[in-house]
This record gives sequence, C-alpha cells and structure tokens, in this order.
Amino acid sequence: MTNLSDFSADELDQILQAPGAVLRGAAVVDGEHGGIRFLREATAGGLAIRKAREHENDFVRSVALALRDKGEADAAAEAEAAANPAARVGVAAAAAATQEAAELGRPRDPEAEAAHAVELSGAVLTLLRARADEEDVAAYREWLLRIAARVAGAVRTREGGFFSRRVKVSAPEQAFLDRLAAAVGSDPVHPQG
Repeated sequence: MTNLSDFSADELDQILQAPGAVLRGAAVVDGEHGGIRFLREATAGGLAIRKAREHENDFVRSVALALRDKGEADAAAEAEAAANPAARVGVAAAAAATQEAAELGRPRDPEAEAAHAVELSGAVLTLLRARADEEDVAAYREWLLRIAARVAGAVRTREGGFFSRRVKVSAPEQAFLDRLAAAVGSDPVHPQG
C-alpha cells in the first residue's frame, strides 16, 4: 500500500488539491451560473469526496481523510484569525488578505479552472505512477473521474436555447470529462443519465 508519508509536502499538497480542482473545473466548465445549480453540483462533488472516506482502497481513503483533516485545520485557523486579527500581521498575511479580497465575488474563468484541473490531475497521476502501487493509482484515477462525472451530471442543462431539450451532461462538460480522462490515462467517461 502507498502511504501519504511517502510524499514530500509539495507532492502531498498536489495529491490533496486535485479532487477539489476537479470538482471546481467540472462545476464551472459550461459557463452556467446560478446559486441552485452551484449548490447541486458542489453537493454532488462533495458527496463523492466524502464517500471516499469509506473507500475500499486504503490510499484513496487516506487521501479523503487527510482532506477532511486539512479542512478542519483550515477552519480552526480561520476562526483563530477572526478572533485575533493582530495575529495576521505581516507582509505575507497582508498579501494573502489582499489577494483574497480581490478574488472575492469574481466570476471564475471556466476554461482556466478546467485547464488547471486537467493539468493538476495529469501531474498527480504521473507522480503516482512513478511512486505508488498500481492498484492505488487506478483507484485514485477512478475517484477523480467519479467526482467529475457526478458534478457534470448533477444538473440537467438546456442546450440550444430556451425551447431546446435538457441534457444530463452538456457538450462543454463532456469535453472536460474527455480531457480529464485523457490526462489521467483512462477511457472517456460518459455519466449515466
């Protein structure tokens, strides 16, 4: 079995960031906006990530548990910073706060998010192929594809205008799924509708 301790801090960050990047990429790739749509897609992706805490593969399960732990640590750090604003004094903290404020409320660039998810996922799979067990690589790859497919299929999309039919997966979402599958070395994904 592959252990998370086998990877450097930077490599581990990439391994932990890929599922969230895939979720975001799949959610914004078709350019559709709306609170309910986002909520349904985020819920579908979040559920796929959360269910991995009970995954049959030990490596995927350990990644999902590490994601949970990181989320809890980040939330605790944010609560501490809110309770003690003086603790965030410094150039790096000021730069991070400025960047965060600049990005708050800005619509995401769908193509940039999708490209980032595909690039990061491909890099992580390349890393895992070099250092992890084949079984763990396959399970992680399938998990990323499952997250993307669940998000893409969470909301039906109207293609071709107001009077057109709704489809389970839009053309941009399917193109993202195909690009992601190619990047991670898998067959194309076609969510069941």
